[in-house]
Amino acid sequence: MNKTASILLVFILFFSCNGTDRKNTAQQTDPASTIIVDGEKYISQLPAALTEISGLLIWDNLFWGFNDSGGDEKLLGFDREGVIQRTLKIKNSDNHDWESITQDDAFIYVGDFGNNRGNREDLCVYKIAKDLVGKGEESEVGAIRIDYNYASQDEFSFGLNSTPFDCEAMVEFNGNLYLFSKNWQTHTTQMYKLSTAEGNYQLAPIDSFNVNLLVTGADVNPGKNKLALIGYLDYKTYMWVFSDFEGDNFFGGKSTYFHLKNLDGAQTEGICFLNDETVLISCEDTKTVPQQVFRVDLKNVKNGTLSN
Repeated sequence: MNKTASILLVFILFFSCNGTDRKNTAQQTDPASTIIVDGEKYISQLPAALTEISGLLIWDNLFWGFNDSGGDEKLLGFDREGVIQRTLKIKNSDNHDWESITQDDAFIYVGDFGNNRGNREDLCVYKIAKDLVGKGEESEVGAIRIDYNYASQDEFSFGLNSTPFDCEAMVEFNGNLYLFSKNWQTHTTQMYKLSTAEGNYQLAPIDSFNVNLLVTGADVNPGKNKLALIGYLDYKTYMWVFSDFEGDNFFGGKSTYFHLKNLDGAQTEGICFLNDETVLISCEDTKTVPQQVFRVDLKNVKNGTLSN
């Protein structure tokens, strides 16, 4: 090897070791230390109007949900007994496949980005101003539309449940939206960062994680020091909780893997934090588990085990 080639090899090795971005972090995660926990019934029966509840939010002293693909363009606010108290119609919107809901102090965001065939070119998030929402039982409000596509997608003819460009999970964090993909083939998730400003954006993943499941929901706790992802694989329900991260490097801190054993066979879709240490999980109606909301208390998890 001549001197020039040797120098070139040194530079290649240096940059390959030091130029790695976050997309390679946590790829070696092994979910061997699984914590088995049962979800406690919290709202044992949701109304028939929410048989396909696909997102869950707590706002204005109510729980809010909606139906996914083909449902009405409405958010339904229900109480602790599962009784619908308020209905909010999003006027200038289309429920192609609503899948996730999140919020900041001033706005609610609804993700219309369900894409299990990988063929959509109209992915978007609807942004709803809270101060425009009426306080009556029924109200209407317009929405700002945030459009996006995936920068690396040039193929739109995937078979059913085979695309890496599906998404059902979104959180708001420090002024931006973060989307977590549902990768049907590799069971990993890619994280995308999206502006909350009206516009049309091309998104590239900023990180990824080997979740070993299909991600269907996400939320960040009020203290902004925990991220929860809910999902399923082979008809079993799992949850990841990430903590001790810096900034939006969610996958760079501690990760805890849960098997929600009594929710196996359920179609878990929505997740939100009730407080800093408690998560709520919503399920669609299935033959084995009707539409309802479960609770998991994280403060009982100490040193990687669950204690009562």
